[in-house]
Amino acid sequence: MAGALALRFTLSPSWGVTETPRVPLTRLIGEGVRLARDPGVALSYAASFVARADLALVASFLSLWIVDYARSVRGMSATEALAKSGAIVGIAYTVIVVGAPLFGWLGDRMKRQHVVILAQAVAAAAYLSTLLVSDPLGPGMMLVAAFIGLGEIGVITTAGPLLAQQVPARYRGSSFGVQVLCGAIGIFVVSGVGGWLYDLWRPAAPFALSGACGLLVVLFGLAIRRRVVPHPEVVAAERAGEPAA
Repeated sequence: MAGALALRFTLSPSWGVTETPRVPLTRLIGEGVRLARDPGVALSYAASFVARADLALVASFLSLWIVDYARSVRGMSATEALAKSGAIVGIAYTVIVVGAPLFGWLGDRMKRQHVVILAQAVAAAAYLSTLLVSDPLGPGMMLVAAFIGLGEIGVITTAGPLLAQQVPARYRGSSFGVQVLCGAIGIFVVSGVGGWLYDLWRPAAPFALSGACGLLVVLFGLAIRRRVVPHPEVVAAERAGEPAA
Protein backbone atom coordinates (compact mmCIF):
# COMPACT_ATOMS: atom_id res chain seq x y z
CA MET A 1 0.00 0.00 0.00
CA ALA A 2 2.79 2.43 0.92
CA GLY A 3 4.58 1.68 -2.35
CA ALA A 4 1.41 2.28 -4.38
CA LEU A 5 0.84 5.63 -2.67
CA ALA A 6 4.45 6.65 -3.25
CA LEU A 7 4.13 5.88 -6.96
CA ARG A 8 0.79 7.70 -7.14
CA PHE A 9 2.32 10.97 -5.96
CA THR A 10 5.79 10.71 -7.51
CA LEU A 11 5.18 9.46 -11.06
CA SER A 12 5.10 12.17 -13.69
CA PRO A 13 1.52 13.10 -14.72
CA SER A 14 2.77 13.62 -18.28
CA TRP A 15 3.00 9.87 -18.74
CA GLY A 16 -0.25 9.26 -20.56
CA VAL A 17 -1.81 5.87 -21.13
CA THR A 18 -1.80 4.88 -24.80
CA GLU A 19 -3.95 2.17 -26.25
CA THR A 20 -1.90 -0.58 -27.89
CA PRO A 21 -3.13 -3.81 -29.45
CA ARG A 22 -2.91 -6.82 -27.18
CA VAL A 23 -0.24 -9.32 -28.19
CA PRO A 24 -0.94 -13.01 -27.49
CA LEU A 25 1.18 -14.54 -24.76
CA THR A 26 2.34 -17.34 -27.05
CA ARG A 27 3.70 -14.78 -29.50
CA LEU A 28 5.58 -12.95 -26.76
CA ILE A 29 7.14 -16.17 -25.49
CA GLY A 30 8.00 -17.18 -29.04
CA GLU A 31 9.74 -13.86 -29.64
CA GLY A 32 11.74 -14.22 -26.44
CA VAL A 33 12.79 -17.78 -27.26
CA ARG A 34 13.83 -16.86 -30.80
CA LEU A 35 16.02 -14.10 -29.41
CA ALA A 36 18.15 -16.81 -27.75
CA ARG A 37 19.78 -17.32 -31.16
CA ASP A 38 21.90 -14.35 -30.12
CA PRO A 39 24.82 -15.66 -28.00
CA GLY A 40 24.55 -12.81 -25.51
CA VAL A 41 20.84 -13.39 -24.98
CA ALA A 42 21.42 -17.12 -24.55
CA LEU A 43 24.12 -16.42 -21.94
CA SER A 44 21.80 -14.08 -20.06
CA TYR A 45 19.01 -16.68 -20.05
CA ALA A 46 21.38 -19.39 -18.82
CA ALA A 47 22.78 -17.16 -16.09
CA SER A 48 19.26 -16.30 -14.95
CA PHE A 49 18.37 -20.00 -14.79
CA VAL A 50 21.18 -20.58 -12.28
CA ALA A 51 21.03 -17.26 -10.41
CA ARG A 52 17.36 -17.50 -9.43
CA ALA A 53 17.87 -21.08 -8.29
CA ASP A 54 20.82 -19.89 -6.18
CA LEU A 55 18.58 -17.36 -4.49
CA ALA A 56 16.08 -20.06 -3.58
CA LEU A 57 18.79 -22.36 -2.23
CA VAL A 58 20.08 -19.74 0.17
CA ALA A 59 16.61 -19.08 1.49
CA SER A 60 15.72 -22.74 1.97
CA PHE A 61 18.47 -25.36 1.95
CA LEU A 62 21.15 -23.31 3.68
CA SER A 63 18.88 -22.72 6.66
CA LEU A 64 17.71 -26.33 6.60
CA TRP A 65 21.28 -27.65 6.61
CA ILE A 66 22.34 -25.49 9.55
CA VAL A 67 19.23 -26.20 11.60
CA ASP A 68 19.44 -29.96 11.01
CA TYR A 69 23.11 -30.03 12.00
CA ALA A 70 22.65 -27.80 15.05
CA ARG A 71 19.85 -29.95 16.42
CA SER A 72 21.12 -33.42 15.55
CA VAL A 73 24.88 -32.98 16.13
CA ARG A 74 25.18 -30.08 18.55
CA GLY A 75 22.01 -30.88 20.47
CA MET A 76 20.69 -27.31 20.25
CA SER A 77 17.09 -26.39 20.71
CA ALA A 78 14.99 -25.30 17.75
CA THR A 79 15.28 -21.67 18.83
CA GLU A 80 19.06 -21.81 19.12
CA ALA A 81 19.36 -23.60 15.79
CA LEU A 82 17.24 -20.99 14.04
CA ALA A 83 19.32 -18.22 15.59
CA LYS A 84 22.53 -19.78 14.26
CA SER A 85 20.95 -20.24 10.87
CA GLY A 86 19.80 -16.65 10.76
CA ALA A 87 23.28 -15.38 11.61
CA ILE A 88 24.97 -17.31 8.80
CA VAL A 89 22.29 -16.61 6.21
CA GLY A 90 22.48 -12.97 7.31
CA ILE A 91 26.13 -12.91 6.29
CA ALA A 92 25.18 -13.95 2.76
CA TYR A 93 22.51 -11.26 2.49
CA THR A 94 24.78 -8.61 3.95
CA VAL A 95 27.36 -9.34 1.26
CA ILE A 96 24.57 -9.19 -1.31
CA VAL A 97 23.89 -5.57 -0.31
CA VAL A 98 27.58 -4.67 -0.41
CA GLY A 99 28.36 -6.62 -3.58
CA ALA A 100 25.67 -5.14 -5.83
CA PRO A 101 27.45 -1.78 -6.32
CA LEU A 102 30.73 -3.61 -6.95
CA PHE A 103 29.37 -5.51 -9.93
CA GLY A 104 27.59 -2.39 -11.14
CA TRP A 105 30.96 -0.63 -11.12
CA LEU A 106 32.60 -3.53 -12.96
CA GLY A 107 29.80 -3.50 -15.51
CA ASP A 108 30.81 0.01 -16.56
CA ARG A 109 34.46 -0.99 -17.01
CA MET A 110 34.29 -4.45 -18.57
CA LYS A 111 32.37 -6.06 -21.36
CA ARG A 112 29.07 -7.20 -19.95
CA GLN A 113 29.51 -10.82 -20.98
CA HIS A 114 32.84 -10.87 -19.15
CA VAL A 115 31.25 -9.55 -15.96
CA VAL A 116 28.54 -12.21 -16.17
CA ILE A 117 31.17 -14.92 -16.60
CA LEU A 118 33.20 -13.55 -13.68
CA ALA A 119 30.18 -13.37 -11.38
CA GLN A 120 29.05 -16.85 -12.37
CA ALA A 121 32.54 -18.23 -11.76
CA VAL A 122 32.55 -16.76 -8.24
CA ALA A 123 29.10 -18.20 -7.56
CA ALA A 124 30.01 -21.64 -8.93
CA ALA A 125 33.20 -21.80 -6.86
CA ALA A 126 31.31 -20.73 -3.72
CA TYR A 127 28.57 -23.32 -4.16
CA LEU A 128 30.98 -26.14 -4.99
CA SER A 129 33.10 -25.25 -1.95
CA THR A 130 30.22 -26.33 0.31
CA LEU A 131 31.39 -29.89 -0.38
CA LEU A 132 34.43 -29.07 1.77
CA VAL A 133 32.34 -27.89 4.73
CA SER A 134 32.07 -30.49 7.47
CA ASP A 135 30.77 -28.14 10.18
CA PRO A 136 28.15 -25.67 8.91
CA LEU A 137 28.40 -23.79 12.20
CA GLY A 138 32.14 -23.22 11.88
CA PRO A 139 34.04 -20.19 10.51
CA GLY A 140 34.53 -21.93 7.16
CA MET A 141 30.81 -21.84 6.52
CA MET A 142 30.72 -18.11 7.21
CA LEU A 143 33.38 -17.54 4.55
CA VAL A 144 31.48 -19.75 2.09
CA ALA A 145 28.25 -17.88 2.85
CA ALA A 146 29.96 -14.58 2.10
CA PHE A 147 31.16 -15.75 -1.30
CA ILE A 148 27.77 -17.31 -2.02
CA GLY A 149 26.16 -13.91 -1.48
CA LEU A 150 28.77 -12.17 -3.61
CA GLY A 151 28.42 -14.55 -6.53
CA GLU A 152 24.65 -14.66 -6.31
CA ILE A 153 24.13 -10.90 -6.48
CA GLY A 154 26.82 -10.64 -9.12
CA VAL A 155 24.96 -12.88 -11.54
CA ILE A 156 21.57 -11.34 -10.79
CA THR A 157 22.78 -7.78 -11.36
CA THR A 158 24.81 -8.50 -14.51
CA ALA A 159 22.52 -10.83 -16.47
CA GLY A 160 19.93 -8.08 -16.96
CA PRO A 161 22.28 -5.42 -18.37
CA LEU A 162 23.76 -8.01 -20.74
CA LEU A 163 20.30 -8.79 -22.05
CA ALA A 164 19.47 -5.09 -22.36
CA GLN A 165 22.45 -4.45 -24.65
CA GLN A 166 21.54 -7.36 -26.92
CA VAL A 167 17.85 -6.58 -27.47
CA PRO A 168 16.22 -3.41 -28.89
CA ALA A 169 13.42 -1.79 -26.90
CA ARG A 170 10.58 -3.25 -28.96
CA TYR A 171 11.54 -6.76 -27.80
CA ARG A 172 12.52 -5.93 -24.22
CA GLY A 173 9.26 -7.11 -22.69
CA SER A 174 9.30 -10.54 -24.31
CA SER A 175 13.03 -11.06 -23.73
CA PHE A 176 12.95 -10.11 -20.06
CA GLY A 177 9.80 -12.17 -19.62
CA VAL A 178 11.54 -15.27 -20.98
CA GLN A 179 14.56 -14.48 -18.80
CA VAL A 180 12.32 -14.49 -15.71
CA LEU A 181 10.72 -17.70 -16.98
CA CYS A 182 14.17 -19.29 -17.22
CA GLY A 183 14.78 -18.24 -13.62
CA ALA A 184 11.51 -19.81 -12.50
CA ILE A 185 12.36 -23.05 -14.30
CA GLY A 186 15.78 -22.98 -12.63
CA ILE A 187 14.18 -22.68 -9.19
CA PHE A 188 11.84 -25.57 -9.96
CA VAL A 189 14.51 -27.89 -11.37
CA VAL A 190 17.42 -27.18 -9.01
CA SER A 191 15.22 -27.06 -5.91
CA GLY A 192 13.41 -30.26 -6.85
CA VAL A 193 16.48 -32.27 -7.80
CA GLY A 194 18.51 -30.65 -5.03
CA GLY A 195 15.95 -31.61 -2.40
CA TRP A 196 16.04 -35.21 -3.60
CA LEU A 197 19.85 -35.22 -3.44
CA TYR A 198 19.76 -33.60 0.01
CA ASP A 199 18.01 -36.67 1.39
CA LEU A 200 19.78 -39.22 -0.79
CA TRP A 201 23.36 -37.96 -0.62
CA ARG A 202 24.32 -35.10 1.73
CA PRO A 203 23.14 -31.62 2.80
CA ALA A 204 25.63 -29.90 0.51
CA ALA A 205 24.19 -31.68 -2.55
CA PRO A 206 21.78 -28.89 -3.66
CA PHE A 207 24.62 -26.39 -3.56
CA ALA A 208 26.95 -28.71 -5.44
CA LEU A 209 24.26 -29.17 -8.10
CA SER A 210 23.84 -25.42 -8.46
CA GLY A 211 27.61 -24.97 -8.59
CA ALA A 212 27.90 -27.57 -11.35
CA CYS A 213 25.17 -25.79 -13.34
CA GLY A 214 26.98 -22.50 -12.81
CA LEU A 215 30.23 -24.03 -14.03
CA LEU A 216 28.49 -25.12 -17.22
CA VAL A 217 27.31 -21.52 -17.72
CA VAL A 218 30.89 -20.30 -17.23
CA LEU A 219 32.16 -22.73 -19.87
CA PHE A 220 29.38 -21.71 -22.23
CA GLY A 221 30.20 -18.04 -21.67
CA LEU A 222 33.89 -18.58 -22.34
CA ALA A 223 33.03 -20.40 -25.55
CA ILE A 224 30.79 -17.65 -26.98
CA ARG A 225 32.19 -14.48 -25.39
CA ARG A 226 33.89 -13.30 -28.59
CA ARG A 227 30.63 -13.65 -30.53
CA VAL A 228 28.65 -11.41 -28.18
CA VAL A 229 28.13 -8.11 -29.99
CA PRO A 230 25.75 -5.40 -28.69
CA HIS A 231 22.74 -4.84 -30.92
CA PRO A 232 23.37 -1.91 -33.33
CA GLU A 233 20.08 -0.20 -32.40
CA VAL A 234 20.98 -0.28 -28.72
CA VAL A 235 24.45 1.13 -29.42
CA ALA A 236 23.02 3.92 -31.58
CA ALA A 237 20.39 4.78 -28.98
CA GLU A 238 22.97 4.90 -26.17
CA ARG A 239 25.14 7.23 -28.20
CA ALA A 240 22.14 9.46 -28.81
CA GLY A 241 21.17 9.31 -25.15
CA GLU A 242 17.79 7.76 -25.90
CA PRO A 243 16.22 4.30 -25.36
CA ALA A 244 16.32 2.05 -28.41
CA ALA A 245 12.99 2.09 -30.25
